[in-house]
Amino acid sequence: MKKPKKNRFAYLIAASPNYIPGLDAFFNSVRSYQPSVDVILVSFRLSDAELERYDGLSDNLRVVKIDSDDQVRGTAIERFRIGYEYGREYDAICLLDADMFLTANNSLFFEIASKGFVVTGSNGMIVNFGEDYQKKYGINLGKKSLPYPKVHTTVPVFISPRDLDWFKELYNARRVDSFDDLWMFNVIGIKLGIDKRMLVMPPYCFTGIHHFGVKPVTGWIQKEGLILSGTEEQVYMIHGKWWDEGWRKDLTPQMERFYNEEGSHQKFKEQTQKSIEIAYNKFRQLSG
Repeated sequence: MKKPKKNRFAYLIAASPNYIPGLDAFFNSVRSYQPSVDVILVSFRLSDAELERYDGLSDNLRVVKIDSDDQVRGTAIERFRIGYEYGREYDAICLLDADMFLTANNSLFFEIASKGFVVTGSNGMIVNFGEDYQKKYGINLGKKSLPYPKVHTTVPVFISPRDLDWFKELYNARRVDSFDDLWMFNVIGIKLGIDKRMLVMPPYCFTGIHHFGVKPVTGWIQKEGLILSGTEEQVYMIHGKWWDEGWRKDLTPQMERFYNEEGSHQKFKEQTQKSIEIAYNKFRQLSG
């Protein structure tokens, strides 16, 4: 199953048996939208029969079996080591979770990454990676205050061999007590200067994190055969345990507060006025 590299690009995904429905959707989506790409599957206790089935759904499946007593270590952590080792064989790879599937062709992002840039998805928030974070992770970024507008998720990450030291450093920095991969991933990326060559796509384009994919205004819609955000930007991937009925049912209650907050005409009116004031004040500042 450990076949040699066949294509220029590869998706890297780590999975265990409890993610089989997600893997089914992922492999079928690859066959539909981007068949000429390798898939590197980090397998934690997946059976040979399951792996053989996915072999038929991928243009070139490369399986790396992980022997570990802990699922998190065998999937979430080991994928960064595998990414560093295997990724050097490709023009670019893309790291994904096992509960993600494609909704469009992602070749452009691979091409961008192959030129030495990084493409990832916004976390939908801003964090000040100041002294507290730097002290926690033992990394000096040279500034006491560092509001970061490119806070990104762990997946997806389209990346070339040039920047795979990012994966290696994150893997080696893991702690025994926890694996705080998200914030540490961001901080290490800043330290390495990767943020200077990073394109961060809106949350609903890749992951829908913080419910951006189902919120009023930004929620996904279908138009002309495409899946778009509510602001009509193309959606390239969808993330979530959509096979889990309890998980799906919980989405609506989670949205109730947004319905109440965003359903107010007065609130929208006030927000519009604030936006006008911000833009006008900035214009006045720049026009002197």
